[in-house]
Amino acid sequence: MSSGDSELIIPSVFIPNDYKRHMSINLETGLWQCFKSGNQGNFIQIYAFLEGVTRNQAEADILFKELDGDYETSFPQRRQTTLPSRETPTENLYLRSVTVQDYDTEDQLVQKAWNFLYERKLFNLKTEDSHYYVSTKGRYGGRLIIPFHEESELFYFQARTLEDETPKYLNPSEDWPRPSHILYPFDTEADHLVVCEGPLDAISLQIQGVNATCTMGCSVSEYQVEALKEFEGLIIIGYDNDDAGKRGVTKFDYLRRIKRMEDPYICHPPPEVKDWNAAHIRGVDLKHFVNSHMGPYDYEYQVNNILTTL
Repeated sequence: MSSGDSELIIPSVFIPNDYKRHMSINLETGLWQCFKSGNQGNFIQIYAFLEGVTRNQAEADILFKELDGDYETSFPQRRQTTLPSRETPTENLYLRSVTVQDYDTEDQLVQKAWNFLYERKLFNLKTEDSHYYVSTKGRYGGRLIIPFHEESELFYFQARTLEDETPKYLNPSEDWPRPSHILYPFDTEADHLVVCEGPLDAISLQIQGVNATCTMGCSVSEYQVEALKEFEGLIIIGYDNDDAGKRGVTKFDYLRRIKRMEDPYICHPPPEVKDWNAAHIRGVDLKHFVNSHMGPYDYEYQVNNILTTL
């Protein structure tokens, strides 16, 4: 890249706490390069990485912006993270409910879903209805439907296989919002919020009295960070302990700095398990664990985290 007024030097999105600013972006060509990690590419590639979308989705987003300069007005549904549209999607899901009372049902599909939910302790016995379903046919046939409700209205869902098959999860079709525009419903008035990866983790935390949401994976998007910024309580990053989760934390920190979000706290799941649901199944007191293990995501944490991996 050529140097000059068109070149912008910024902290690298690929390196935690890059105070030396190893990343260069050419504002005229859109080409970028991280001199520390060796990563390089064009504007579409970095946009897709930061938003957690595919290249085709990134190209579509950029095209929308080019077609209409007033992007926020013309495409407001792309800025609303929890409920992009109140219109009912046209897709037929063929749903059948699954509740804690279905333990002796003769319906094999409902029984299979019940067993899955029971083994993972996902029935909230403190509420009247745990709000789960199975899809009896169609694209999601034979899958557990994990619904996202707002004011008793289904605005999103995740379809999880009940068999040994791939993909394990199916997201809704294009009639529904994108996963990167969604947050699992949470208490907006609480004093804390744990941000984890998947809905089963968020549900596990909520059952134990921990306010939680999820970002549909560990690659948080700009839209999700924008929505989380509005939360007035303490944000606690609760991604998994694996490498993907750690990369997700780095990206979260980068985007929240861009959005000028307050400094977050961090609390990974217990190290002996893979995620929050696994800890919940083991009987770990998640509320106590979060309260006693969370800490600020600051320079000291990042240094200690690096030292523990050496």
